[in-house]
Amino acid sequence: MNYIYVATRVLTYFGTLLRTIWEHIVCRVCKIAAEDVRAFKNDELCGHVEHEVIRRTKHAFLMCFVPFTMNFLLGICFLLTGSYRLVYLGDTTVYQAFLFMWMGISCLANCAPSFEDMLAFKDCVYSGKSKALKIILAPFFGVVCAAACLEKYSLTFILSIAFGVAFPYLTAWIMPLISKFMSL
Repeated sequence: MNYIYVATRVLTYFGTLLRTIWEHIVCRVCKIAAEDVRAFKNDELCGHVEHEVIRRTKHAFLMCFVPFTMNFLLGICFLLTGSYRLVYLGDTTVYQAFLFMWMGISCLANCAPSFEDMLAFKDCVYSGKSKALKIILAPFFGVVCAAACLEKYSLTFILSIAFGVAFPYLTAWIMPLISKFMSL
């Protein structure tokens, strides 16, 4: 299973490198000691920064959601061009569309936090005494937990390809609703 995981990270090396950069930035901002910042390793931390255990809830939240949000937004931006051109319009003559489609899928396949970061986030949130914090962060933890479990088995790669194909059809359905709502 480890070989499949590393192979999907190599195939999506653009998103893998970006994910590693975002995690390294969070480590620097939160003053978390990074042990191994290489993007490509032959283990389950391929595409992740190996760092010390996170003890603060704020730092665990940032480690999970800054890379997730940044890669997700960049992936959507790349898919706006590539996926629309290739899938929705069927225009295969523009090579940049293929590049943007791959870059979008690459970013989306590397959104999820590592399993260790998810466990650190869980420990920080659910070991505390504050019930309000547990209630507020429960949906965020659900997203992080699901994404980390999917990434552990390389399913984020398959889901990002499916999302890249379905994305123009989803937004073509949603955009008229948004336009109608904005004109009220």
